[in-house]
Amino acid sequence: MRGGDHQLHDDNGPLRDEDAPPSGPRWKPITLIAFRFGTCYFGSFGLVLAVGLVPVVLTGFGFDSPWSAMLGMLRATRPPVAWAGEHLLGLRVESTQVGSDSAFQWSALFCVAATAALATALWTALDRQRRRYDRFQAWVWTLLRLVLATAMFYFGMAKVVPTQMPFVLNRLVEPYGNFSPEGVLWAQVGVSQPYEIVLGAAAEVLGGLLLLSSRTAPAGALVSVVDLAQVFLLNMTYDIRLKTVSSQLLLMSLFLFAPHARRLSAALFTDRPVPAAAPAALFGSRRANRLASVAQICAGLALLAAFGGQGWQQFARPAPELYGIWQVDHFSAEGYQRDPLLTDGLRWRRVVFDRPFHVSDPVMVTVQHMDDSFEVFGGTIDPRHHIIDLGHRIELGTYVETPARIRLTYWWPRPGSMVIDGEDYVGHRVHIWFDRMDPSAFPLVERGFNWVQEHPYNR
Repeated sequence: MRGGDHQLHDDNGPLRDEDAPPSGPRWKPITLIAFRFGTCYFGSFGLVLAVGLVPVVLTGFGFDSPWSAMLGMLRATRPPVAWAGEHLLGLRVESTQVGSDSAFQWSALFCVAATAALATALWTALDRQRRRYDRFQAWVWTLLRLVLATAMFYFGMAKVVPTQMPFVLNRLVEPYGNFSPEGVLWAQVGVSQPYEIVLGAAAEVLGGLLLLSSRTAPAGALVSVVDLAQVFLLNMTYDIRLKTVSSQLLLMSLFLFAPHARRLSAALFTDRPVPAAAPAALFGSRRANRLASVAQICAGLALLAAFGGQGWQQFARPAPELYGIWQVDHFSAEGYQRDPLLTDGLRWRRVVFDRPFHVSDPVMVTVQHMDDSFEVFGGTIDPRHHIIDLGHRIELGTYVETPARIRLTYWWPRPGSMVIDGEDYVGHRVHIWFDRMDPSAFPLVERGFNWVQEHPYNR
């Protein structure tokens, strides 16, 4: 698809786009159809994506998020989406699962694609005489690149402020074989905050910033294509639950870069000179176009700040009371000492107090049992009264929460040791003595960085 619509003026002012004579050859039929379908499909997807990010933006600016309204919208759209998924795709759409890669989301994308195909057919039938869409393409590209920039900022700032893949203490004591492929990737990135920050800044945030200006938008689209291709590959090969989102963002970036692909190919692989592009402007006056450019940049920077603020609220939270890894030294139930047998399903091996996955939880408590199974709780710690309240269990890998309502008390017999008592832990009265472990003693944390290495250190 090629632009090239120069602004035309008469004595009475700028000509309207539909009144201006054609500035180039007629687009090929396949180009016209592709543009119409892409406009309908990515326009619909972009609208849904923008609405879904509204709560995150409001949180970043310090406002309450309208999650209840969002859930109401999802409930309203569920019946037709569920019908399409169950009768046309053979998927079982669960009422509670609407996130990425869920049957609901795949079914919703199918509905969007089917609707876009019907709209494209109708548009083509009603507008068969149209030669090209120079001015309209400029508007479509402007809106879509702002949507793509918003998504790049969202995922990029989650790495620049390292909250997407945080360093989690319980990974230090969990057997590697228990990790899911996604857990391996998350742990690998999370253990090196500098890498995660550079990854977000040099790829996703940079791509988003370049997309804000029409002059640099082709470079931004290219950066986005490269980054999102890598993200999509990771999602596919590590079975990460972001395949729907990453695939659609990759296709959108390809759609935006398509008009520039031929010029880039000529510049890289031929000796022919490549003339400057002459895309159509949004308005008929230079002042209006300059104001539009400034407005786009300001809106993008505001979104970047909002996503950064939302991430900082989570990242800057202080470490919870009792933060660290605690090794069980003695464990008794109903007053009887329990030996550290690997077959004992009640006895604890370690407990980890860490920053939570969710902002609503002041602390995340991970209990490692003797058989290396894990229980993860969200809860609160009252340092004044030495009380630990475990409000709900968090299923690892799914983050499904179930009520727990377990109350424990703690005290310190000596520095570096802690005692926890519970009157009703899964029906047992427990008394547990702990010694604090030093997380920096693990090679994964202790190793650090070395310019000079006489021998490899690959453990």
